[in-house]
Amino acid sequence: MKLKNYLSLIGFGFVAFWAQCQEIETSEVIEVRSPDGFFVTAPMTSYPQVDPRTVQKREVPRNGLSKKALKKQEFNQTIAPSSTTEDPIAQTAPATRLGNPPIVNFDGINIDISPPDPTAAVGPDHVVQMTNGLWSVWDKNGVQEPGFPKDINDPLGGVVAGDPIVLYDREADRWFISQFQLPGSNQFKIAVSTTSDPTGSYSVYSYDVPENDYPHYSIYGNSYIVTGNFNPTESGRFYAFNRQKMIDGDPTAEIATLTLPNYIGSGGFQAPQPAHSEGAGIAAGPAPIVWFQDDAWTGVANDHIKVWDLSIDWNNPGGAVVSAPQEIMVSAFDSFLDGTGGDPFAVLEQPGTAQRIDAIVFAIYFQTHRYDFGTHESLLLNFPVEITDGSQISGIRWIELRRPTPSDPWSLYQEGTYQDAGGESVFLSGMAMDQEGNIAMGYTKTGATTFPSLYYTGRLASDPLGTMTLAEELIVAGTTSVTSNSRYGDYSQLSRDPNNDLVFWFTAEYSGEPRKTRIASFKISSTLSADELDLDKSELIVTSSDQENFEITLFNNTTRDILRLSVYDALGNRVIYEQIEKSTPSYYRTNIDMSAKASGVYIVELGNAKTKVNSKIIVR
Repeated sequence: MKLKNYLSLIGFGFVAFWAQCQEIETSEVIEVRSPDGFFVTAPMTSYPQVDPRTVQKREVPRNGLSKKALKKQEFNQTIAPSSTTEDPIAQTAPATRLGNPPIVNFDGINIDISPPDPTAAVGPDHVVQMTNGLWSVWDKNGVQEPGFPKDINDPLGGVVAGDPIVLYDREADRWFISQFQLPGSNQFKIAVSTTSDPTGSYSVYSYDVPENDYPHYSIYGNSYIVTGNFNPTESGRFYAFNRQKMIDGDPTAEIATLTLPNYIGSGGFQAPQPAHSEGAGIAAGPAPIVWFQDDAWTGVANDHIKVWDLSIDWNNPGGAVVSAPQEIMVSAFDSFLDGTGGDPFAVLEQPGTAQRIDAIVFAIYFQTHRYDFGTHESLLLNFPVEITDGSQISGIRWIELRRPTPSDPWSLYQEGTYQDAGGESVFLSGMAMDQEGNIAMGYTKTGATTFPSLYYTGRLASDPLGTMTLAEELIVAGTTSVTSNSRYGDYSQLSRDPNNDLVFWFTAEYSGEPRKTRIASFKISSTLSADELDLDKSELIVTSSDQENFEITLFNNTTRDILRLSVYDALGNRVIYEQIEKSTPSYYRTNIDMSAKASGVYIVELGNAKTKVNSKIIVR
């Protein structure tokens, strides 16, 4: 459902003038301050292991649930039938391109906490998953590290309350872990690993804030950024943290409090998203923050996407500025799915029960990814929509924005609404792009005949715009319906493997007893791309005049892929990594400087995710 706002001509003119005036405004930093707490942990291997079967069953309450539920109910009561009766771009052509099953597919942490709030990140050698209550570390074959899982209070300390987030900071080769603390003091609790080892020690920071609910973190440039369902919601409050100081373990790492100018909220529950930069080095320029605007909301004339830019220099954080928002028109959508039985969050049908579950309405799903492809930048975001007005069947509206350079405005490149061919609901999706521009989407499906289960789909960069072409692939089937309450999921997460930028890793909840989570990896490119690196027709030549600077040339006529160059030391540690574009139609060429590396034998490896060639070099 949605309400179209009908205004008199005079009133409309005033609102339009007011909105135009608002949109030329920027906002400045409200406050910059140091942490309210700091300590460094012992290595995680020294903390006790927790048996998930011993964790007490409980429901994690929404922060101020009763107040937010009442506020959302009041907002819902103002909604009239939508003039958009059908999603105008819902994909009707079935996705039929066959793919392969998941590469790795295993259960994550299974504990009877409702909801589990699973997030997961992947590094060169590890997968780390966070849930409400416990967190754990696996190798990339799904083998859990000895001594795990751990209590979420180790390493964060205090009494943490929920909404865990884990990120892998690939440029720093560090791990970022966070939860919020309630009750008592409202705090962000953030831990950054002191080394590349997620089982090692962490620098832990605490920041007091007025309210912290449903945080969404990102890494962009030299900032960690968090948005969420924060009060005062009308101001679009968000925060940035001094990334470099946190990486360095500096106890003075600042937090900056900011707001989004011309922010229009949805009432009761909402979640804008900071762009998370993944791959291609440290992001340059201002950090984008995105939010959809539904024309059902007062003050919004058309369905659109807003993009703000945060500019902050941590040498002078008090000078931080948030730009006026850029508005990007998109096809009409209905972002409101109404709850039932007096519960505004009880939306989606399940088999064999009247209990419905939360679609996470009015939120952009975690995460919004930003990619730099050299010729352009892409922003990829997605959120739930109602396919047919009043149906309580959700689809996933997904959008790719592009711009040529960081100084250019964003524009709509493609958009689509993914729906289930069988008329059930798809929701809680995560989206990402590989280094070839192919898109993956992991998601949950539920309905009259499907217990909440996990799937993925995707598309090639060369496919018709606005469509998912990969046939739905099952990750894991649910086995029960959720009957205790409407709480479900809250988070899922899809990211790409930093070792090749072609493999995707997805985590989400699926239904079972106790509450279950899954971790799975899969490829779009390896299944669908015909562009192969033929080793029999390739010749790798490495030359050097001083045994410190090396010219790398790969002669090959069978691929135009962007290849990945890695240099490993004798212990197998990667000491250099970069992406190489083809220099001419017949060869790739680049230079590497090893003058700062220790003398010894190294292995140069060049290739794509399918095949690689290598050569030994000696540095003197």
